[in-house]
Amino acid sequence: MSIKKISTRSARTSGRAGSSSNAKSTKGRASGGSSNSSGSAKKITGKNSDLAAKAAQSARSAGLGRRPSKFASAVSRAAPANAVPAGQPTKIIKKPKVASTPFQRLTEIVKWVDLVIEVLDGRLPETTRHPASKDIFGKKPRVLIYSKSDLSDGEKLRAFVKAVIEQEQEGPPEKRLILDLKSMAHKNTFIDAALSVTADKRAALAKKGLLARPMRACVVGIPNVGKSSLINWFVGRKKAKTGDSPGVTRGTQWIRVHPQLEMLDTPGILPANLFSPEERQRLALLNLLPAEGYDNLEIAKFGLMLMKKYYPKRLETYLPGLSTYEDGLDYIAEKKHYLANGGRLDHYRAATIFLRDLRAGKLGDLTFDQL
Repeated sequence: MSIKKISTRSARTSGRAGSSSNAKSTKGRASGGSSNSSGSAKKITGKNSDLAAKAAQSARSAGLGRRPSKFASAVSRAAPANAVPAGQPTKIIKKPKVASTPFQRLTEIVKWVDLVIEVLDGRLPETTRHPASKDIFGKKPRVLIYSKSDLSDGEKLRAFVKAVIEQEQEGPPEKRLILDLKSMAHKNTFIDAALSVTADKRAALAKKGLLARPMRACVVGIPNVGKSSLINWFVGRKKAKTGDSPGVTRGTQWIRVHPQLEMLDTPGILPANLFSPEERQRLALLNLLPAEGYDNLEIAKFGLMLMKKYYPKRLETYLPGLSTYEDGLDYIAEKKHYLANGGRLDHYRAATIFLRDLRAGKLGDLTFDQL
């Protein structure tokens, strides 16, 4: 063995011995430091010891100094598949927009139906048609149904519908029907009309070789015109919620009313800004606007004026001996002995009674929209 190899081996041995001695000295210093710190800890008394105890308790509560559990370690090691690498900006995923208003929901629904059924109040056959209906429904076939025929002036309503049909211009297939939703006699009439205006659609599906399917229809209109009543009229039982308050319908639902026809009942839409002030007065008169949107006193005065204009004999029968319609609320308050504070006539109570009687048909069958 050469001298060079022996010297190299000696150097290695001495190096290990030196590092071992250094480790021992380091360990000695560490233990010494530990003993010093423990010694100094023993010197903490009084308030300082209380503070130290509280600090230790807080650390234990927060989990500081604890060894992580196997479960926590496994979770930390298992990064989610969609985790964003460190140093890269977080990608924000936007949720799809959801239609939040009845008007927006209707616009979305119309895209998926074959037929639009618009329900109108026979007492206001023109006013209750949505001002933007032609733009919303586009080229969709439609059936217009005049509801509440039991409260409408049949002669004037039929004359109105006839005049509108004669004035119609070219457009999508359309049928107009006056239906009594309290009688089942007109059910086949409606089915025939719905299938008639969708004949081209069904023929187009057959030409493409697609299987026959029911035509899907959405029932639309302003609140309280009878949309849900139409659904219930077809199924013969209460499937859709109804009520005498505008907007009582909640949500949407598909209902099979015929082997070749399904209906989707939708909440009524009423963007009041699209109606003129007089149109809003007419809607309020027949309870087609929310009660908080108008003043009963002003609407009652408007109703007395319309009765004088269109049905003067009916008004005279309802208020015999009335000199002018402007005194109608005074007349009712005096006859009913409605008095407010101070002995004054209670016009608000008289207005409420007049509106209730008019809406219930006690002044006769009425139709205020006339051509």
